[in-house]
Amino acid sequence: MATNHEATIRSFFDVWVERDPARLTEFFADDGSWSEANRPAAVGHEEIRAVFEMQTSFGSEFSFEFRNLAVVGDTVFTERVDRFSLNDTPMTVHVAGVFELGPDGRVRAWRDYYDWADLERQLVAAGVDMGGA
Repeated sequence: MATNHEATIRSFFDVWVERDPARLTEFFADDGSWSEANRPAAVGHEEIRAVFEMQTSFGSEFSFEFRNLAVVGDTVFTERVDRFSLNDTPMTVHVAGVFELGPDGRVRAWRDYYDWADLERQLVAAGVDMGGA
């Protein structure tokens, strides 16, 4: 089971590089959730897909480097370096992520932790108006 969970998470990030919100959403259970540093949790396919649509549309050249990945039961822990471009500005985010998978192999919960202030600094450098953040 652990190997399948690892393969699922690695496949998920491979699909992210393709920037396909519908396929990304399919990795989640119908009532799955996704929370990250500065946002309220997205719950259910509709909310999760909306976040994917926003994130995959504003950036390009996504890549994900796994520094560490561990599976304990139905939980996958990742330490990653997420990279993308925004307005031709390279962005780098160091992320600790936790995925809880159900018996069907779909993501029930995903929590990402990163330094929001560092990302905000990079977004401002890329010309993003952070007034409403």
